[in-house]
Amino acid sequence: MHRSTLPLFPTDDGWPYPDAAPWEPVVDDDIDLDALELRVDPHAFADLTELEYFVAVHRYGLEEPACSMKDLARELDCSHKEARDVLGRALSKLRQRLTEP
Repeated sequence: MHRSTLPLFPTDDGWPYPDAAPWEPVVDDDIDLDALELRVDPHAFADLTELEYFVAVHRYGLEEPACSMKDLARELDCSHKEARDVLGRALSKLRQRLTEP
């Protein structure tokens, strides 16, 4: 069997990823069009409650760096599921608002 078809082991060069060096930074210069669309429409958040607005803005980093769902749940003093439900309602309202003709 040819060596290149065998799996890599921790002692092999390139382990665990033979084609990527871990010290090379990942460049992500793509524009987040979803976030841009939310910033462009001044009335996109009009239908959200204060809590839904807070969760959407903080989760996706629209005003400051994005935070995790765990951090949001801790900030709101609620369970992860409750925070996820609030975010789901907010996203549903935003989708509806942004897809209306």
